[in-house]
Order: sequence, then C-alpha cells, then structure tokens
Amino acid sequence: MEPTSDLKRVFRTTIITNGALVASLFLYAFMVELIRSQLRPFPGLLVSGLRNQTLRYLFFGAAIGAVVLVRLAGRTLPKVTPGEDLHLLILRLSRTAVITSALGELPALLGFVLFLLTGFTRDFYILLFVSLFLEFMYFPRLSVWQDLARERFPQQGI
Repeated sequence: MEPTSDLKRVFRTTIITNGALVASLFLYAFMVELIRSQLRPFPGLLVSGLRNQTLRYLFFGAAIGAVVLVRLAGRTLPKVTPGEDLHLLILRLSRTAVITSALGELPALLGFVLFLLTGFTRDFYILLFVSLFLEFMYFPRLSVWQDLARERFPQQGI
C-alpha cells in the first residue's frame, strides 16, 4: 500500500475515534441537564458543605493535572525512535491522538462526577469547557501528520 493512502486511512479511523470521544462530552452535558430537570432541585449525593469545597479543590486540581498530562503526551509520544519506519510513525501519531483525546476528556468526566456528588452545575460546565478546549487544540489535523511524515521520511514521497 502506498504511504499516502496508508496515512489517510489511519487518519480517518483516528478522526472517527476522536469524534466519538468529543461526542461523549455532549452526552455528559445531556445527562447533567436530564438529572437536573428530573430531580429538581438536585442537591447532589453529598450534603456537607465542607466536603463540597474540599471535593471542588480536589477535582479542579485533578483537572489541572489532566491538562498537564495532555500537553506532555502531545509533545513526547510522537517522537521518532532511530530505525523506525513510516508505518510505525503513522501508528504512533494515531495512538498519540487517541490518548490525548481521552486525557482531554478527563476534566469533563471529573466535572460530571463532581456534579453528581455536589449538585453544582457551574463546576461541571467549567470543566466541560476545559475539555472542549483541549479537544479543539489537540484534535488531529491531516496537514500536521503529512508535514511530520515528510520531515522525517522525505524519501517516501508523501
């Protein structure tokens, strides 16, 4: 199979996977609104105010950790090791894109759990926005993949 078609095929599969991960963010928002409307007012599963504030700090701290992980994964995972061929680079780019997208979903997931525990929708939507921002920033782009492949394997004719 020619390198360009292999790259585009793997890229298309990666886009579908990442698109499903982004769609799950909207599913979280739908579930929050459904719970909120059906159980109005929804106080959360924990009622203590002190615990709520502590949980907020913990969950927002974990979300910041997820942002750092996404940035690190986006930089370190696609590096080429000596002796690696083009096919392995393409698979590594795909794996990096899916891992980064999954890590980018973590703040929204943490926000959803925080909503279930405390009932605070504002916290959920803040963390959902962080996830959407990460997904937008690190969503795979074909031109970037092609540039990386051309830069590292100029003889392949991509």
